[in-house]
Amino acid sequence: MKTKLTKLGATLLCVFALQMSAFAVSYPLYLCGGATAALRPDATVTAALLPGDRIMWQEFQADGTTPIGTVTEIAVTTAATAPAYTTASGLATGAHVYKVFVISAAPNTCSGDVSDPFSLYVLPTSSVTLGAPTVANYCEAGGSATSSVVTATPSTFDSSLTDVSFAFTWTATKDGAAVSDVTTVGTAASNVFTINTTAVGEYTVKTSIAYTVSSGVLKSGDSAGCVQSSGSSTAVKVTAKPGKPVISFT
Repeated sequence: MKTKLTKLGATLLCVFALQMSAFAVSYPLYLCGGATAALRPDATVTAALLPGDRIMWQEFQADGTTPIGTVTEIAVTTAATAPAYTTASGLATGAHVYKVFVISAAPNTCSGDVSDPFSLYVLPTSSVTLGAPTVANYCEAGGSATSSVVTATPSTFDSSLTDVSFAFTWTATKDGAAVSDVTTVGTAASNVFTINTTAVGEYTVKTSIAYTVSSGVLKSGDSAGCVQSSGSSTAVKVTAKPGKPVISFT
């Protein structure tokens, strides 16, 4: 076993550098909100497994060369079936690298080659806040202002993750009651909501954010992208336009 552990840790540094550069801005798997992943060897290796074979998993630091903890050994009990290696819940934010190899059943106990590294990325817990509306109140018509803009500011994450972004979902209230169709209040454009309704009343908006990825797979603890919500915005009041007077005389 000591020889095999040395084999895991001694792969040429240049190979690791090439592997890690390939995942510099994109990962095949993202986790958030305490989600876990079930890792297995590929189908070809799995098809050749026999009862008594041992599947050896090792986590490495993001550099791909420094082992973390000890090897996890999983015994094969059913032919052509690889038990899953489940990643720990609550992994630290950042990249995590895994490798695996198979040791055949006794008496031969042959060791297979070590896999290429598999990298996943754990996203940080997010948050979002709302800025003050650009206009506190405006008239339904006839005023200098006809709308008010509320901007959401989400928390940041590693800027090199160019395939990761936030999806924004906006909701609104009118006079304290939920609005069923937020488009009747205004228009949303990502992290910006413009209140432009002409219906008299007092309005607030709030937003929720969720992670989304343009490539790879996202697994989240809530199965919805690790949703986080803002508080309600400061109220924006739409006031009535004064009526057209009729001149009278005495």
